[in-house]
Amino acid sequence: MAQNSDASDNLDRRFGEGVTEESPLLQSTATPRRPARAIINQGSWRRMAGVFLLMTISYLVIGSIVSYKRLSLPPPRPVAATVGPYDFSAEWAWKHLEQIAQQPHPLNSRENLRVGNYLMQVVKELQEEARLLNRTVEIGNDDVKLTLARNFLSNSTRLEFYESSNVLVRVVGTEGRAENSFKGHAEAVVVDAHYDSVLIGHGATDDGIGMIRNLIHHPVKHNVIFNINNGEEVGLFGAAAFMKHPWSKDVKAFVNLEGAGAGGRALLFRSSNKALANFYSRFGNSPHANVFGNDIFKLGLIKSGTDFSVYTAYNIPGLDIAFYSRRAFYHTLHDDIEHTSASSVQHMGDTGLAAVRNIADSDYLTKPKEILSEEASIYYDVAGYFMLVYSFNTYLTLNYNLILVAPVFVVWAVISARKHGLTLTVVLRSYLAMILSFVAAAATSSGFAALLNKVNPMLVYGEHWIGFLFFFFQGCTTIICVQWAWVSLELWLKGDMDPLEIALERIRVDSEQVANVGMVLFWWTLLIGATILGRQQEIGLFYFFSWFLVTSMISAYLSVYPRRRGTSWTLTRLWINFVPLMMVLDIAITNMMAMSQTLVDGTPPFAIMVLFSLCALNCVMPLIPTIHRSANFRKMGQVSVTLSLLLLITACIVFPYSAEEAPNKLVWRQIYDINADTSFVTVKTVNNLETVMDMVPAAKDRECGPDPVSKNVLSQCVYVGAVPKLVVESKKSGEEIIKSEVSKPDHHREMTAEGVESKTWLRTVHLRWTAKDSRLCQIAFAVNASIVTMKLDGFDEPEQGYKASSVVAASRTGAVGFKREFDQQWDMEIVYEVESRDAPALEGTLGCLYDEWDRGQIPAFTDMRSHLPIWALLGGGKGPGLLTIQKAVRV
Repeated sequence: MAQNSDASDNLDRRFGEGVTEESPLLQSTATPRRPARAIINQGSWRRMAGVFLLMTISYLVIGSIVSYKRLSLPPPRPVAATVGPYDFSAEWAWKHLEQIAQQPHPLNSRENLRVGNYLMQVVKELQEEARLLNRTVEIGNDDVKLTLARNFLSNSTRLEFYESSNVLVRVVGTEGRAENSFKGHAEAVVVDAHYDSVLIGHGATDDGIGMIRNLIHHPVKHNVIFNINNGEEVGLFGAAAFMKHPWSKDVKAFVNLEGAGAGGRALLFRSSNKALANFYSRFGNSPHANVFGNDIFKLGLIKSGTDFSVYTAYNIPGLDIAFYSRRAFYHTLHDDIEHTSASSVQHMGDTGLAAVRNIADSDYLTKPKEILSEEASIYYDVAGYFMLVYSFNTYLTLNYNLILVAPVFVVWAVISARKHGLTLTVVLRSYLAMILSFVAAAATSSGFAALLNKVNPMLVYGEHWIGFLFFFFQGCTTIICVQWAWVSLELWLKGDMDPLEIALERIRVDSEQVANVGMVLFWWTLLIGATILGRQQEIGLFYFFSWFLVTSMISAYLSVYPRRRGTSWTLTRLWINFVPLMMVLDIAITNMMAMSQTLVDGTPPFAIMVLFSLCALNCVMPLIPTIHRSANFRKMGQVSVTLSLLLLITACIVFPYSAEEAPNKLVWRQIYDINADTSFVTVKTVNNLETVMDMVPAAKDRECGPDPVSKNVLSQCVYVGAVPKLVVESKKSGEEIIKSEVSKPDHHREMTAEGVESKTWLRTVHLRWTAKDSRLCQIAFAVNASIVTMKLDGFDEPEQGYKASSVVAASRTGAVGFKREFDQQWDMEIVYEVESRDAPALEGTLGCLYDEWDRGQIPAFTDMRSHLPIWALLGGGKGPGLLTIQKAVRV
């Protein structure tokens, strides 16, 4: 601390004007002391306002930089400008996207067939273009018939049969091996993108981009396979089917192009290893990547999946790149050309093309050690200016070194400043106060998150900025209170050792110094926790703790040595945190643009609010030394409390939905039962469902309540809807929609391992049916049914065989089958156990699915769509079947 005479002189100069005899600054040591709370609140409004303004400007500048980089997009490049190997033309891609996204084209629609045929025609034209340039482009014959015992997307356990209809293209590299050739390398990288849309969306951003033309005009060394697959939206079937195709054995890496929003910048959110993340990082035009997305998937906070899951299940490493802005339009009627932009396509094309070219032009694909490497990595960009990639082991090693260095640094700081009165005891008390500040702020934030979850659960969905700012200032208020209590305790412990003036000066400057040193220990503690979590779960999303610890040591160094004071030094210490604050604000902004709008997908609102509060808290904690600089906790607290209250009131009453950015997304389904002649519609959403249903005349008589399927996260309403057009037409013509017949049962006993016949009989029955205008049907039996196997004619048995326990378990819950063409015959062999040959037949439900609402086939859907408020939007939900027509069967 400074000497008494220096401090007194400074105070005389600062407060000499306008001082009266009653002023505590003129009191002698004999004068009774004022309470500590009075001493530590002597800072003027002007001083506090200056510090507050400094903090505000710094955060606005950092936030503006990050927001600008995240929201800015490159202009779409015309075909004439694509002269270089890394030049992607959004103009060329957009022309085809307009054809693909004319109408919704879910798997079970004739529009899906049209899109598949269109893509095949485009590929054939590219093949001819390649021939004229003396390049080799091969088109694969996709005749895979896939049988799965689980769904990669939902992990449901039912038997699934799928006839693949992928568009497969192989661009042979300059050193690659072509079909029926023995020269060159067969190894390849696969570019994966799907062309089917959800039931309602047009599939404009999810998904419609390719890079074949670029690779034809600018060849790469190794082969590049394009799996433009079908059936991704209903179970990642296209990628799973590709793994049964002969070309898959040559694949050593993949790049998956996805859409998780209505455009914006493309983000690398998952990477299998460091080498592939490095290939992505070699992209000069604003790379966008963060390991945060990878870890959020691990923690289960994102209720969706991509083809990444399929390829990694087969031990193929790769990259997951996706749009994520305006996720509220994801899988809705707004997933169309009008609600995205060619600039978004340009950024996706630029990043995806660069990654593919970098992989295919390297020797990575032909080096088994690198391919098989499972070395996890930490990757992130700093506001889009540059990208850092290092291995997970490097991350841990860096943390270990910082964990060892930080305590040594604190001891050095105490020794260096001991002549000024800085002691280890005071630093440890400051450190304890910071831990208490963090815990108290986290606890109060959780409490307010629980309150908002009750009052306005969708707040962070539509008004995420209000939610984030509330948690920011609420955290500030809590931290100010705890730090105020700590400084009061320090003054109380000092007793009557020093004159009042000296105590005041120490509070103004030296509590800031102590806070800077204590902050080192605080980030050191969080880094220890992040390192332990990282080792246990291989999670690196707290990488910014390392940077905060480094910058806090620099800040503490400047406050301890050389011994200088002044606003300029405060400014310096504040801006030292520029890079880590930029990282935290970047994560916060990404969360607000993406994670906040996963609420309508079933993510609990409370979890997202807690995530917001933790981001806000990590933005607040570095301000503690600057808060001390204000020299008036009362005034700072008053401002923070006022802003917190205003934001809390706003957060409680603001309407979270809007037509432009955050519509209330509804999931719509209809089931028509042929036997009972009933037509029930089910509508689900997170909140405000009753308000929406009041506007739909057909839904006046309805039953509403929690949705048990989503574990009561969603609400649902059920009402009687208009009869589907297909049913009306079938009644007029007398033609059955689903024609089914059951063969004569066959009985036999199974031999046990000891060669003895089992006591129960096995009954084998063939169920044959045809479905009008559907190529996707399912059959289900009671959960306790004694099903042994279910086989669909023409399909191979699963990899594990029908005897595998997982396949038997899946068979017991039913099966779903998809055919390439409409109006085909289905022949399913069903084997189940019975006690005797005369046992009653097994009862089940046979249903076929329909998704073509846009041709007036589902009047109940059209009716509801026409009565929705402007702030509500129909979405597709998970899986196929906007309409299910079902009948009872006995086998």
